[in-house]
Amino acid sequence: MPNKNSHTSALFHYTKNQNVLFSILKDGLNFSYCKENISNKYCIGIPMISFCDIPISKSSEHASKYGHYAIALSKNKLLGVYKGALEPVNYFTSLSSVEAAFKLREEGLKQKQNLQEISNISTGQEESMVFGGNIYKGKSLPLEQTGNVLQSFFDSIDFHHFSTQAIGFMKAYQSIYKGKNQINYDECEWRIVIPENASIGNNTLCKWFWTEDDYDNWRKDRNDKFVKGLSLQFSVDDIEYIIVPNKEIIPNFIKRLIKLKSICSSQIDDKTRYSLVSKVISLEQIKRDF
Repeated sequence: MPNKNSHTSALFHYTKNQNVLFSILKDGLNFSYCKENISNKYCIGIPMISFCDIPISKSSEHASKYGHYAIALSKNKLLGVYKGALEPVNYFTSLSSVEAAFKLREEGLKQKQNLQEISNISTGQEESMVFGGNIYKGKSLPLEQTGNVLQSFFDSIDFHHFSTQAIGFMKAYQSIYKGKNQINYDECEWRIVIPENASIGNNTLCKWFWTEDDYDNWRKDRNDKFVKGLSLQFSVDDIEYIIVPNKEIIPNFIKRLIKLKSICSSQIDDKTRYSLVSKVISLEQIKRDF
């Protein structure tokens, strides 16, 4: 059944470089830290992959900013795998929702501080407890503090989850881009966001940056802005389209595709390669014929 609205059934990730597109096909989409100026008061750095669901025939402005190469993945399949981490961006015109989300985060931090203060009066031998797949260590508490600890513990988890879930998908309805006013809402952005403190391999927890200075200082010590140890994997069946700028590029592009031995590090056979070739289309063709 055809779509009844102006959005696509696929999510598009645009890039400016053909080699980057082939790297995505071979290894998957990398998560990168993006600096988000949510308002004059809040600037954060969060690890994400951005997509859009703008119809390709209407994507000229978007492609001019982000690149004329793209991979389009099935929206339904991504939602099936990343539900809860994949969401359309919440564009706001009022700061009330922003302030509410950050106040909720502050409450979570207060509960953590409360736990720390209670732990300072703990006595006895250190004990371990497994909860939610994580190991927590601490000392025995006075009986009268047990209820306070449990309440603060569960509140800190809930407040952190709900606040970061909201903050990670917030964006101003409009902003300044290269000195000009930009309507961000027109970008129809979707994101997959790595939750703060999620495990990303080798016992490393995912870090979020909560100030511009923290993010900028981190970037000074790195050659790139990518999250190491985690990428979005997909199969050939998940790919709806592979977009190139114009039809003149297609013959050589297909030659490169035919030589691919794997998609997202999984071996592919000749039948799968030909299926991959059938998904290639140029922006030029789309603008002309659709």
